[in-house]
Amino acid sequence: MKWKVRTSTLIRKLEDFFHASRPEVILAIETVLGILLCLLSLAIFLYFTSEMLEADFNALDVSVSHAVYALRSPALTKDMLFFTMLGSPMTLTVLMLVTILILMKNHRKEAFIFCITLLMGSILSIILKQTIQRPRPQLSPLIVEHMYSFPSAHAMNSFIFLALISYFSFHFFRNKTLTLLTILFSAMMVFLIGFSRIYLGVHYFTDVVAGYIAGFWWFVTVLLIDRTFIFYKIFKKSES
Repeated sequence: MKWKVRTSTLIRKLEDFFHASRPEVILAIETVLGILLCLLSLAIFLYFTSEMLEADFNALDVSVSHAVYALRSPALTKDMLFFTMLGSPMTLTVLMLVTILILMKNHRKEAFIFCITLLMGSILSIILKQTIQRPRPQLSPLIVEHMYSFPSAHAMNSFIFLALISYFSFHFFRNKTLTLLTILFSAMMVFLIGFSRIYLGVHYFTDVVAGYIAGFWWFVTVLLIDRTFIFYKIFKKSES
C-alpha cells in the first residue's frame, strides 16, 4: 500500500514538474532520452545482426518456427493471410495516403513527418535486406516471397506506421484513455502482423524482432530530429 502511495506521489510530482517547466527544459529532457533510446536500439539491432547466423540463434529460429507451425489450421491460416495483408506495402501505402489527407487540412507539418518517416522507413528496410542478404526460411512456407529475409519489412513498417498513429493520438488529443486504447490496439496489430510472417513461413523469429527494433530506432530517430529542430528554434529565439 505504501509503495502504491509513493508511486502515485512520484507520478504527480513528475506531472507537476513537466507542467511548470519551461519548454526548453522539457525539450532538452526529451532530446537526451531520444539519444539514449536511439543508441540503445541501434546497439541491440547490431547485436541481432552480428549474432543471427550463430548456431544458438539459428536453433532458436528453427525451434520457434516449428512451434508456430504446429498451430496451423485452415481457419488460422486465413486469419494470418489477412494480418499479413494489413502489413503489406500496398495496404500501408493506402493507409498512409488516407492519413496524410486527413492531416493536411490542419496539421501539414505532421503530415510531412508522417510521409517522410514511412517512405524513408520503407527504403531503409530494403537497404538493410540488400546489405545483410539473409535467405528466406525454407522450412515450410505457405506463401512465396522473393526478397531477402532480415529484417522483416512487414514488422518494421507496420511498427513505424502504428507508432506514429499512437504518437499523433497523444499529440493531438491529450486524452489518456484514447491514447492508451490506441497504443494497446497498435501493439496488438503489430504483434499479429509479425506473428503472421512467422506462421506463414516467410520469416524467422529474429527477422521479426529485428524488424521491430529497426522500426523503433527509426521512429525515435525521426522524433529526435524533430525535437532538435524545435529546441534549436526556441534557443535562437531566446537569444534574439
